Amino acid sequence: MSLPFKDRIALYYVLTTAALILAAYLVVFGVVHHQVYTDLDANLRFEAAKHMGELTGDGRLIRFANKEEWQEREHREVQVNPVFIQVMDLRGHLLDRSPNLLGDQLTLADPATGRAPLNSTLRGQAIRQVQVPVLREGRPAAYLLAGISSEAAQHVLASLRLALLASFPVVLLALFASARLLAGRSIAPIAQITATTNRITRSNLAERIALPARPDELHTLASAINRLLARIEQAVEREKQFTADASHELRTPLAVLRGTLEVLVRKPRTPAEYEAHIQLGIQEIDRLTHLVEQLLLLARFENHAQGSASQELSLLACVHEVLHRHRLSLAAKRIRVAVADAPGADALVTTDPFLTGLILDNVLSNAVKYSPVESTIAVGLAASAGQLVCTVADQGIGIARHDLDNIFKPLFRSNSLAHKHISGSGLGLSIVAKACALLGVGLGVESELGHGTTFTLRFPLGA
Repeated sequence: MSLPFKDRIALYYVLTTAALILAAYLVVFGVVHHQVYTDLDANLRFEAAKHMGELTGDGRLIRFANKEEWQEREHREVQVNPVFIQVMDLRGHLLDRSPNLLGDQLTLADPATGRAPLNSTLRGQAIRQVQVPVLREGRPAAYLLAGISSEAAQHVLASLRLALLASFPVVLLALFASARLLAGRSIAPIAQITATTNRITRSNLAERIALPARPDELHTLASAINRLLARIEQAVEREKQFTADASHELRTPLAVLRGTLEVLVRKPRTPAEYEAHIQLGIQEIDRLTHLVEQLLLLARFENHAQGSASQELSLLACVHEVLHRHRLSLAAKRIRVAVADAPGADALVTTDPFLTGLILDNVLSNAVKYSPVESTIAVGLAASAGQLVCTVADQGIGIARHDLDNIFKPLFRSNSLAHKHISGSGLGLSIVAKACALLGVGLGVESELGHGTTFTLRFPLGA
């Protein structure tokens, strides 16, 4: 059976409370039961002790002295809660009894257990009786049996039991109704949260949940959902922007290819013209291929398991390896690279070789791409505070201060119209930022327009 949330809360509350109420009822009934019988037994023992002093005789001749006093009203009428007294020998033969017993007798109990008060009946009415040995010369010579009516006590206990049993379901029903009402009021903000979230769609991500007035758990839940919605909205906006930028970047080489092919088919060309246009087409295809590969690489970063291929490696060796791959570009622009390896620069770092190479390759290729002819690129390596710090400083065109917060966004190029001759897709630094995030590498950048840029990478040192 599936119950609404507020009914489940009320049910769990009632079940827990029912157990507590039941325990309280049992305690109340037990205390009253014990107290009633304690008082009854105290009176019974008092009567037994009092009448024990009225016995005379030894053995079979034990009798009550001054028996004329037994003609009092409480010994002749049961309605005034009389006391019944009886003497029996060790074999269970009646020796004497109070006049109010008439022709009836109290039941002799087993001597081994007879000292404790017990419940019995007399003339169809409940009585409480006790059996006390009559000692003569230190040995039991007979038994004194005393009994008093327990009708009133049992009536009190029966009435209490009935009242408790009758009130129990009534109390539970009242508790369930009140708990359901309170639970409904308590979770009313959840209904508002649900209604608001149902109104939120991909095209309506700006709406937020109204926060409850009190700073309680529901306030925390609503705040967490609002923060989640904000992150989703930002992610969707980035996705839309990325899709638009990617479409624009892909459209450019395709347009160039289309134009080149259209020019070729308009009229016959010389072999040299065909070759020139084909080379241009191949360049655009290469540019398109590189762009697609970078877009795929960005997409695959989301599923890349951090540290899945981690191993110890020398960052200094990685830097020299990347510089060796760019040697032709460096030679073409006559750029000098100064690698300053401070003490500790040869320390090993535990990281992913592929992603580390990707980070260094993009940072160094950017430095080469934006550096002027016959300039210097300074690469520094130094150990500091459990990290291996790598800096790459160029003397290139620099980045405007207001663009520094955007350079790691996909397809962003700072003032791209001012340097259209420098090829690029705006994806390299996005790849660097994501790779650094996966590896736990600190990433920082400082730049001044017209004076160059410095990238700082902080790699955690291996154990």
